[in-house]
Amino acid sequence: MEPLIYVTLAPFATTLMVVVGVVAWGRRKAPGGWGLFAFTVSGIGWLLVDALSLLAPTDAVAIQLAQATCVFGPLLGVSWLAFILSYTGRLSRTGRWTIAGLTGWSLVYGAMAMTNDAHRLVWVAWHVVADGSLSRVAYTLGPLGWAQTLTAWTGVTVSLGALLRAYAGTGARTRDLSRWIVAGAVVPMALNVAFLVGLGPLEKDFTPIAMALSSAAFAVGLARYQFLDLRPMARAALVDNLREGMLVLDARGYVVDVNPALQQALGASAAVLGRPLRETSPVLAQAIETTPDATVRLGEGADVRYVDLRISPLADRSGTPSGSLVLLHDVTLRRQERAALHRANAALYHANTELQARNDELDAFAHTVAHDLKNSIQGVMGHAEILRDDGPGLPSDLLRELAGDVVGAAQKMGSIVHELLLLAGVRQATVDLRPVAMGAVVANALGRVRQVAAFALPACPDDWPVARGHAPWVEEIWVNYFTNAAKYGGPTVTLGAETTASGLARFWVHDDGPGLSADAQARLFIPFSRVGSLAVEGHGLGLSIVRRIVERLGGTCGVESEPGRGTRFWFALPRAPVEALLDAQASPKPSGRRSVVSSVA
Repeated sequence: MEPLIYVTLAPFATTLMVVVGVVAWGRRKAPGGWGLFAFTVSGIGWLLVDALSLLAPTDAVAIQLAQATCVFGPLLGVSWLAFILSYTGRLSRTGRWTIAGLTGWSLVYGAMAMTNDAHRLVWVAWHVVADGSLSRVAYTLGPLGWAQTLTAWTGVTVSLGALLRAYAGTGARTRDLSRWIVAGAVVPMALNVAFLVGLGPLEKDFTPIAMALSSAAFAVGLARYQFLDLRPMARAALVDNLREGMLVLDARGYVVDVNPALQQALGASAAVLGRPLRETSPVLAQAIETTPDATVRLGEGADVRYVDLRISPLADRSGTPSGSLVLLHDVTLRRQERAALHRANAALYHANTELQARNDELDAFAHTVAHDLKNSIQGVMGHAEILRDDGPGLPSDLLRELAGDVVGAAQKMGSIVHELLLLAGVRQATVDLRPVAMGAVVANALGRVRQVAAFALPACPDDWPVARGHAPWVEEIWVNYFTNAAKYGGPTVTLGAETTASGLARFWVHDDGPGLSADAQARLFIPFSRVGSLAVEGHGLGLSIVRRIVERLGGTCGVESEPGRGTRFWFALPRAPVEALLDAQASPKPSGRRSVVSSVA
């Protein structure tokens, strides 16, 4: 039955090898193209002659055809070695001379096989075995036959070693392709060895049929990997070592090639060779379909990557679209550097703004020193000279008046110095924000301004919202608001507090003075800026201190006023946590109504 099976499979095997040979001829100038074409021609010749020997009408013709297989068999091994060396880029001058020498030896061996009757060096014995209507030639190898067999096996082994070495440093695509090529060589060689040494039940050499498996492996490589289009060593240099990620998709969206840079860029969601990209990396697949030539975000959290996509269509030799070439350039580091640069620019802008503010304050400070402090010092010096020169002879009332002027000027200078130090300290100091007992803070502030207030001190609200802040600073806010109301306000002052919709604790001081225009309101809270009557003494630091304190405490401040309807100054601070409410309310506070109106004393 073996010859019958052989003859049945021969047409299929021949057809398959013819197809591969035709493709190889069309790409004969590619690396390995000529070698693969010669391999298929030799294989077809061996297969045809061996099949015809089974159909020979006489024993003599069967033997002659069987001897002719010894012409094509050695050439098959030589063409295989030439194909591998050429395809892997190792066909040097020495390799070409080796191929030429082996080709000459194959021709000599073929001639010796055809004249074996005269010397019996190829076959030492042979006879025809009948199998139904078919017949096969059984033979025993002679010295030259075994020498040729060892030469062929050595050549195949060397070629496989060269192939595996060439693919050792390449990517998944070429490693996958190498498996098909190795299978195409190992299977026929294994069958040939088994037949020659008598292993297994086969009495017929199926090596020519097994060569069809090699053709099938090459057909897979031609159709799926286009391995005659790109030399593997060149691919390793051009593709696997690319810093950019490379991905090749076929027309169905299946991954047919991928390089290490792309695997690294994708991380855990790496594309898998031979599978649809939509299954292994759906985000990338959707980006390729919907947002080509754009920056795409891949991954989340610490694994997030940003890549620039560049997509180029691919077409076969006839111009029919066959897939896409996708290049991914990892721009994660560039985006991180850009974000860091943006943060640095923002920090620099903030620092410049802060520096400008400090410079403005220094200029204003110089203005204040040149005017207020200088005038006060001159007043103290003038009164001191009078006391020094004429003091003993002056009336007591005049002495008391002069001394009072000196004390008032000193107090003014002390107030200026205190507020300047407070303004600078708020900028630099670090404080621990705690719940503020606002009742006690307001009581202390009212005590400080009692002597200068032009209004009767108002009663404090009963129920203060609990804010988070720094009590000494908050007291300065109230002192400045009360002082401002005493200087510019009307006959009544109202205190109040509420909780805003955003959860802030909002406090305010309202006076029924003449009110402020929109232009005047815009100039408030600016260091050393004064609005209102110039007859009222002051140096414009109070409200700028309020703004600085409130901003450091994480709150806001402002003014609400209309000409003829009075002015309301307010500030808002974050509310304290609920658990701190009882402790803050337990602090001592004066009694009174929620909002109290007082008359001028």
